[in-house]
Amino acid sequence: MNYSTKLLVSNCIPVIVFAIISTIIGFTQFQSSLYDEKQGNLKSTALAAMALYSSQGYGDFGRKADGNVWRGMNFNVSKETALVDDLKEETNVDITFFFEDTPEMTSIKNPDGVRKMETSAIDMIKAETLAEGAQLWCRSIKINGRTCQAYVIPIRQESDGSVTGALMASQSKSGFNAIIRNYILTTLVAALIVLIAAFAFINWYVKRFAQEFYAVTDKSKRDLLTGLFNKRSFEDEVKHAIETKRDGDVSVLMIFDFDNFKHVNDHYGHHTGDEVLKAFSKILQRAFRTKDIIGRIGGDEFMVFMPEMSENFLKRSEEISQEVLHELSILKVGDAGPFSCSIGIGTDATGYDFQQLYLLADSALYESKERGKACYVRYSSSDKK
Repeated sequence: MNYSTKLLVSNCIPVIVFAIISTIIGFTQFQSSLYDEKQGNLKSTALAAMALYSSQGYGDFGRKADGNVWRGMNFNVSKETALVDDLKEETNVDITFFFEDTPEMTSIKNPDGVRKMETSAIDMIKAETLAEGAQLWCRSIKINGRTCQAYVIPIRQESDGSVTGALMASQSKSGFNAIIRNYILTTLVAALIVLIAAFAFINWYVKRFAQEFYAVTDKSKRDLLTGLFNKRSFEDEVKHAIETKRDGDVSVLMIFDFDNFKHVNDHYGHHTGDEVLKAFSKILQRAFRTKDIIGRIGGDEFMVFMPEMSENFLKRSEEISQEVLHELSILKVGDAGPFSCSIGIGTDATGYDFQQLYLLADSALYESKERGKACYVRYSSSDKK
């Protein structure tokens, strides 16, 4: 994983985590508020139904000899359907009147149009509302096999306030679940849009930052005059290339040292000397492959490492040396020129590290100086054994 990818991932992960946490918190708060609102609606409907029942007739509720539940003598709870049906039409909430633990009147009907109410909450109604007189909020219960929400309040006798039944306001949960699904879908789409926008911005920012970082990093590796690798970076690059080379590859290190370069600076000035060095760096860049590592080691000394070479192509280093010597022999920079250099070539197929290869090439360079300069010498590690 490169630097820009790591930077992109490290910046995106907090945004994604924040988006997920925010979405979860938002959903939890929304669901909680939705439940609170539904609870309030069902409770107010149940209380309204209780007020209507309390306004009908007078006296206590009781089951008479005819089997029906009456309030006093003039209101038949078991037969009067208008109260629960009217509330259902106005509020879309079902009302069920329990006398003791029996559903005596309900607006709920089965597919055949028969009033029928069976609920999984009957034990809770018995234990909390009928036995304790407590109001009961049911987030999710089964009524006639359907998932519903309900609010249950106790029915108390007018004479002594004792609990004689329960009044339940209920509603199918399908509409409630649809709201939740729509909210989740809308939130996810919105979060996805925000994440895409955030990712696009972070990606643009990271790329820009990475470009600037790589530019600064690359400048720190380069010789300011020629743009080639400086001494430290050249050595690092070559060491890495040697460590990762394939079996059978030959390492080739070439050292180029200008002949009598002090004469150029003394007679033509350091500006001309700098221009000569820049011109020489361009000669090297033209002569070598793009994958070859070229560096200015210091002053008028240059090095080139040729990776992925085979025994069959070793003479190529000598051919390049001839080309470079020829280019220098015809080079003119202002009034200065022509020029020459001494070249030492070290080749190894036995596993030399950088220091050993450098000493081999340096010995070859020394030999080329001894031969009168303006020439090249190649030493192989196999010749030194």
